[in-house]
Amino acid sequence: MDGYPASELSRYKRILIITSTWGEGEMPDNAADLWDETCSVNPSLSGVNYSVCAIGDTSYDEYCQAGIDWDNKFQELGATKVVDLQTCDVDYEPEWKLWVDKVIPAMVAIQISLPSETSAPVVEEKPAAVEKPKAKSGWSAKNPYPTKITECYVLNGEGSRKETRHIVFALGDSKMDYKVGDALGVVPENPPLTVDLLIEKAGWDQDHIVHTHNGERTLWEALKKDFEIHRVNKKFVKSLQEKIISNGLRIKVSLIERFRESVSGNGAMLAAGDSMMQTELLPSLPGDDPKERAEHLANDADALEDYIWSRDYIDVFSDFSVNYTPEEFIDLLDKLKPRLYSIASSHDAHPGFVELTVGIVRYSHHGRDRGGLCTVYMADEVEVNKSDVGVFMSPTKSFVLPEDKSTDIIMVGPGTGIAPFRAFMEQRVHDGGSGKNWLFFGDQSSKTEFYYKEEIENWLDEGHMYRFTTAWSRDQEEKIYVQHRLKEHGAEVWEWFERGAYFYICGDKQYMAKDVHRALINIAIEHGGMSEADATHFIEKTMMKEQKRYLRDVY
Repeated sequence: MDGYPASELSRYKRILIITSTWGEGEMPDNAADLWDETCSVNPSLSGVNYSVCAIGDTSYDEYCQAGIDWDNKFQELGATKVVDLQTCDVDYEPEWKLWVDKVIPAMVAIQISLPSETSAPVVEEKPAAVEKPKAKSGWSAKNPYPTKITECYVLNGEGSRKETRHIVFALGDSKMDYKVGDALGVVPENPPLTVDLLIEKAGWDQDHIVHTHNGERTLWEALKKDFEIHRVNKKFVKSLQEKIISNGLRIKVSLIERFRESVSGNGAMLAAGDSMMQTELLPSLPGDDPKERAEHLANDADALEDYIWSRDYIDVFSDFSVNYTPEEFIDLLDKLKPRLYSIASSHDAHPGFVELTVGIVRYSHHGRDRGGLCTVYMADEVEVNKSDVGVFMSPTKSFVLPEDKSTDIIMVGPGTGIAPFRAFMEQRVHDGGSGKNWLFFGDQSSKTEFYYKEEIENWLDEGHMYRFTTAWSRDQEEKIYVQHRLKEHGAEVWEWFERGAYFYICGDKQYMAKDVHRALINIAIEHGGMSEADATHFIEKTMMKEQKRYLRDVY
């Protein structure tokens, strides 16, 4: 959808829209401009036949919202829906195939009047040369490559409140290749203790045979490798009301208020904290009846979100006296999903290996220690050079280095956001270009979170890195973050922009990326002499969309 004008939509009589959803129900970056223009122009789509396939993740509230919005908009503009909106979860293939099998014949069957043969000159077209695609390794999320971790060590200094690790995977005979900016998919497994406790709490036999999407296996193995059990899903909580009989049992209800605080510098990795509310039951909440409470959770979206945010299935079986057969239970579970991590190495610098910078997430809730599923799996369960781990490459088309190696680049990557920029630096050194490299990095303290210090100092000493600007938030009374450093160096940043420099950002989308984005607009106002509107247009449209030299890897 990138670069496609809304005015052209009415020219086509058959349109298929396939879209993911970004963030909290937002359009993906390459669809945002077309969506905004369509909503602004509102072109008549009478005579246009369409269908939408939306791909999302049911663990998010705004599931497939971008596709839903396109579906509603096309109807509003008078288009004819040929096949109903198809929503697809992360494991999208079955629903995708169902949609394709319906929509292609339906579109082919539509009779469309074509212009007469004399209405336009016939132009002879020569077939374009087709570049032979590179051979693919064949490894994917569905078929991950079994490899081993060769290194897994802590990057933090003594006394740090964080645990950030450098993790190296061998690529062996996989024939997998990658470029800087790509991500590595890692297939996790659930902690054995969690599996044991769940089976014990539910009263099941761990050797009971069940059938899953991966075939026939024991219940223990299925819960270990096939399904997400580290956090309860909404579908399961909503099923409770069908399992509970109102019997007047008294239960104790504790209410919590939730908040989140990043503990790794990686916005995707969050730890939780509780603050107790008043202990008496509020009038709007259910009383002691378990069925009434289950119904309340099923029918109140906010209450449901608060409940599942801090609980897994063990907690639910503790809260409610319910019985599920193993088959009933796994039918309600989400399939285990791989996790993606920004690659922190250049394949040219480390042939045969791929390296990550990972913030390990650990926290305690409801009397048990917990953590991020994949990060704790890599840190605690996987044995270096012994355990097999499934991995695959997830290439990027957008978060890439400029083709011209003389182009200057500015990189902003606090915390584990430094990962792709370590890779960028290794690649720029290997390529030997003349472009300058400026890295903005920040974290809590230089004493405990100065990741890759020796490498960075070597790049500076050898002239490969033009400047290294830090923002240590806890090393002084006033908290300083990367956006503050950008503003301090605003005049020089603007000079780099005027010379055509690329700007990259990696890390937390919710706070850091927004603050950095705002800082760039302020720099354009102050040092570029632009109005608010012109500065916003320059940063968001000219640099990001048209010139594609403002690139983000945020989560």
